[in-house]
Amino acid sequence: MRMLVIVLSLLALSSTRADADGTNWLIGPVIGIRLGSYAGSAGVFGVEGGVGAGPERLNLGFEHRDDKVLGYIELDPWYLVGGSLGVGVDSDGEVQPVLGLWEGLPLKDTSCGGGYQRQVTIAGGYRYTGVHELYFTIKAGVSEGLCLFGD
Repeated sequence: MRMLVIVLSLLALSSTRADADGTNWLIGPVIGIRLGSYAGSAGVFGVEGGVGAGPERLNLGFEHRDDKVLGYIELDPWYLVGGSLGVGVDSDGEVQPVLGLWEGLPLKDTSCGGGYQRQVTIAGGYRYTGVHELYFTIKAGVSEGLCLFGD
């Protein structure tokens, strides 16, 4: 319950809206834990990467969780809070939904305009991929200038 209060508080305090019209290409590790009581390891580890255009991203990824590997594709739209909507296939051939909520921010701001620049972001959230999980990711790549309100 305490974790839920912390996550909701962070989401409520996040008031920045990204108005990036350009594209970004980012990739990085996904590290998390499974929620609930399951046999086996509770760890989640994978890699995710993709392309973003404005507040939408399309990601491809894979992760090892529940003693299986899951490959997936997801759409990650963002406006004040992000959502994940996708589909995956695990190593047993079972189709799994990819549904979740997340929040993220850039660690290195790119200047407004000026072509592609190096970018680093962090994000974390909850998602359901056949199992419930909390995850964290740090991604690096390139991005066209990010313009925030007031820029």
